Amino acid sequence: MLPQGLSERQRFIRFAELFEHFSNTGELDPASDVPFRAAMNSIHIGTTMLGRCDGSFVTVRREKRQVIETGDDRFCLVRNTGDRASYVGHRGREISLRPGSMVLLKLDEPFFAADGTNHKRFTNVHLPVATLRAMVADVDELVGQELAPGGALSLAMDYSDLLLRHPAAVDEAGMAIAAHLLDLAALGLGARADVASAARRRGLRAVRLQAVLAILQARFHEPDFSAHKLAAAAGLSERYVNELLFEAGASFTTRLNELRLRKAADLLARSEGRISDIVFACGFNDLSYFNRSFRRRFGLTPTAARGR
Repeated sequence: MLPQGLSERQRFIRFAELFEHFSNTGELDPASDVPFRAAMNSIHIGTTMLGRCDGSFVTVRREKRQVIETGDDRFCLVRNTGDRASYVGHRGREISLRPGSMVLLKLDEPFFAADGTNHKRFTNVHLPVATLRAMVADVDELVGQELAPGGALSLAMDYSDLLLRHPAAVDEAGMAIAAHLLDLAALGLGARADVASAARRRGLRAVRLQAVLAILQARFHEPDFSAHKLAAAAGLSERYVNELLFEAGASFTTRLNELRLRKAADLLARSEGRISDIVFACGFNDLSYFNRSFRRRFGLTPTAARGR
């Protein structure tokens, strides 16, 4: 996807900028003994993000600059999908992350990962901090430790890899996927007994959540659509609806903006209509707010997104 005619160095710089923007993670150091090659994709679902990267680089670093600029305090669960151990430094610890093993990082603190080879592969899942702390007692004590493969944690990463290969499933299943990933991660990290029990059965709340999400999907384009109107349409209290959405990984406002931005991006790619008409058709009533949100979400201006 990079422009033609770039030098090797220019190609790396362009990719590194995209990696930092879309992964919200950090910087890369390229391998010096092989041509630069890399592939990356990511999916955002509310406050949860899935990503994977495969390329000829030797180090991934998150410096204080990224910590300050992004203001991101989420947990980041990373799996080494390469064929060689990677050395990870975080919170004053340095661990050997074997192939298939995982580590829980905190994005408001610096870290680095290096393995001495010229090719790295990893998958990562960014998880909302408040929700995970509510589900797993003492989860912060697990940060910076090697987490052995197997069980629910590996299943969460397998699920993430599957979704990254088939992103259309996210459009169909929406925020329910974020809730499922949170459940798997929490179970693998040692969720509290009551949370683990709820994660295994879900039951009525899961059914009600699906009904709420279906209504949101059908009416997000209404300019005055609100959490109150969503609750009324679902026959539930507004507080209960907000609890359901929060437990599933993202607030009402986050979900509403995500649906509107995705729809706008789709229309910009397929339609020749005026941008302002598209913006208002998706439920936004402030063009400057839309422009800022769109660029922050997709890394492009609405004009640049035309036909892409």
